[in-house]
Amino acid sequence: MNILGYAISEKTEKDINDLTKNFIKPVDYDDITALGIGGFGAVYYKDSKKYIVLSKTDLSQEDFESNILAELNHIRQSEEKYPYTELKMSDTVKNEKNPMFFDYLNHSLSTAILDLDVMKRLQKGGHSIRLFTGNRLEQIKKIDPKSNMSDKYNYASFSIQYVMFSLTATDDEAKQAKDFLDKNFNAIATELSPVIEKIQGTGFDCPQNAFKCMLTLIDNFDLWDVCYAVSGELKIKTRKSCRKYLENN
Repeated sequence: MNILGYAISEKTEKDINDLTKNFIKPVDYDDITALGIGGFGAVYYKDSKKYIVLSKTDLSQEDFESNILAELNHIRQSEEKYPYTELKMSDTVKNEKNPMFFDYLNHSLSTAILDLDVMKRLQKGGHSIRLFTGNRLEQIKKIDPKSNMSDKYNYASFSIQYVMFSLTATDDEAKQAKDFLDKNFNAIATELSPVIEKIQGTGFDCPQNAFKCMLTLIDNFDLWDVCYAVSGELKIKTRKSCRKYLENN
């Protein structure tokens, strides 16, 4: 198997075939950088005849294969009807001066949990995730110590990403991040330990558990004024309905 100039290893080829054999559409691949898109990878879903997996092509063999598998796992999640979050068109969202801020926050809520599922599956399958955790550690170390973490939305946006990083990072990566953050942001990493433990305890390897984790994040950071969670036909938009659902499920 050859993908974008990489001769795929036998192990990864088997994993790719196992993932794609039951997809409702075939998969094609393209160079994300050549298309002028940032990031390591993405999936284009809108083509009616195929999925298009986009990937950087200047990666090591190991990282490229992990990147391809990560994007294929996101297709799996889509087909398995994993949950997602949506923005509310509230006054808070409408009045935000940076129109992309809440879009990013909402995107982080969904992708943090979805990425946790993907990263853990890659690790279980014996694949490296250093491409992702290493990049996230770099981004954490670049956070401006003057960032306003007293703003609940800034705090939530950062924290959601940190929760996901903490549950996938190596011990050394996690220690580096924790030491940096606790030193520069008033023990913020230590403060987030309970929510990290709660997400880990709930699990995220099936749609229902992923939904519970998304609800937990929205509720923990009090984001009901800006977003809500969706699982199939079920939409949970308030703290009251969230806690009732979590109590009964």
